[in-house]
Amino acid sequence: MSVTARLRFLRVSPFKVRKYAQLFKGKGIEEARAILSYHPSPTCYDLLRLLNSAVANAENNHELDPELMEVKNVLVDGGMTHKRWRPRARGRVNRIRKRTSHVLIEIDLKDEFKAKPAEDAEKPVEEKRPRRRAVKKVPKKAGKKPEAVAAETGVAGKAGTEKSAEAAGRPAEAEPGERVVAEETGEETEE
Repeated sequence: MSVTARLRFLRVSPFKVRKYAQLFKGKGIEEARAILSYHPSPTCYDLLRLLNSAVANAENNHELDPELMEVKNVLVDGGMTHKRWRPRARGRVNRIRKRTSHVLIEIDLKDEFKAKPAEDAEKPVEEKRPRRRAVKKVPKKAGKKPEAVAAETGVAGKAGTEKSAEAAGRPAEAEPGERVVAEETGEETEE
């Protein structure tokens, strides 16, 4: 079970924070604390506070031992950019971008302390879904009459509707005003 802690709007650019985040990724908690506490950068102080917060979350909320944990992942994303201006010569200005970062630290148990699933347990059998029926597609032949296409493919077009209806097992189209009874359902319809 991974435990996370998040720091948002850190007033350091993500490029600078990623440089220090890679130093302790994949290390144990005590080793990561040592790396961050002896680095002179003020960014490392903020990352150390965030790491301590993640460890406190694991201890208090999930009752995990910090000696058995390691830093699984450190994500550094860009946050909002504050835009400032500096006056320059001849009435011009230069843009200054003060960038911010969002940092996420994810800690988890070391692999040797994780519970392994039992190999003897039966695996659930997945039921297969029935396949859809394949539909025969009638190719369109350019320049041929519908009767010629129907004779080649065996599927009637407009010209052989009575024959195709009889072949499909349903009555041919009735004249207007006649009653037609469907064989499968027994329903009467008036056309």
